[in-house]
Amino acid sequence: MAKILIKNGKVYEPLFGTEEIRDVCVCGGRIVSEFDKDDADIVIDSKDCMVVPGLIDHHIHLYQGTDGGVNADLSCLPSGVTTAVDGGSCGMCNYTQFHNFSIANSIVTVKSYLNIAPIGLGTGFYPENLDVNLFPKYDDRIKELFARYKGELVSIKLRLTKDVTSSIDPLVYCIKLADEIGCNVVVHVTRPSVPCEEIASVLRPGDVFCHVYQGVENTILDENGKIKKQVLEARKRGVIFDACNGKKNFAFSVAKGAIKQGFFPDIISSDMSPLTFYADPVVSLPHLMSKYLAFGLSCMDVFKMTTTTPAKVIGIKDYGSLTAGNRADIALFKIKKQGVRFYDCNNEFIEGDQVIVPQMTIKKGNIVYRQTDFTSVKYTF
Repeated sequence: MAKILIKNGKVYEPLFGTEEIRDVCVCGGRIVSEFDKDDADIVIDSKDCMVVPGLIDHHIHLYQGTDGGVNADLSCLPSGVTTAVDGGSCGMCNYTQFHNFSIANSIVTVKSYLNIAPIGLGTGFYPENLDVNLFPKYDDRIKELFARYKGELVSIKLRLTKDVTSSIDPLVYCIKLADEIGCNVVVHVTRPSVPCEEIASVLRPGDVFCHVYQGVENTILDENGKIKKQVLEARKRGVIFDACNGKKNFAFSVAKGAIKQGFFPDIISSDMSPLTFYADPVVSLPHLMSKYLAFGLSCMDVFKMTTTTPAKVIGIKDYGSLTAGNRADIALFKIKKQGVRFYDCNNEFIEGDQVIVPQMTIKKGNIVYRQTDFTSVKYTF
């Protein structure tokens, strides 16, 4: 495995909130404190680049055995994403197939939610079955899968939306089951079947409120445009709010009002599917991160939302630092100053003046993506 020297770049450490120009040395798939620079097999001059721990896309659909999945490596590596979490595409009936034929064969590290519905998100033409009277029959199988794929399965997922259920009972059951398993719950709240404040009120610390800026009925804003009290209380309690953009799950009519009140997401994720595979309104995770720069966040802010926070939620310890001993999952980016439009589900847009552009992705010490015009790489072997 090649020795890689990354020099002259601005190294961002989201775990510590620091940034400095320094070298990063890679040997044996790990970051090392140093080696003789004359021994480097590959020298990467990262001048004018941001050198960052590989990004985590906390919600993306990667199971291609249904209508809604995209290829993990094609969707992630060119965007600097080295770890991805499937957003509950599979249930107990098809998860093993997903593991065997996709997860096990991907360069990207793939974690996953398990959908409480047995076949997961099979097709948009037929919603999943959330008949809570059937749920007790699933318990043993779900627990067995979490034990078999420990560390890979990280959450129970359900969509609490009007075309699937009219009750909060499925969420209450999932929370009980998650308590028994020792995992969190991720709940989709676009067009929720019960008031979103009721959903926020029952979630535990570490549970994920997904699509925080959705604008299809019953949003996080009250009739006066203020963040609902129960939503604010949930955040104080430790509930995680994921922007989780997707095709229909982000509206500027909600986001602008919430952000004006300082209610930013804890996590930025793509919710990418074939409908948004390098297409608006998602395009890519760095494109969405750039949107939050236009909202006034810093680069460090958006890197934290795509490294350390999702890592903590899915149980990866000490992630978000390029210190010695850590796995060499690294992304290089440049900030390009240019006009750009960011769209929402209603085809409304805001304009920004800078874009985060991926230059190179390194996974376990191997270069797995390189921008065509990124030529500052010297091979010495």
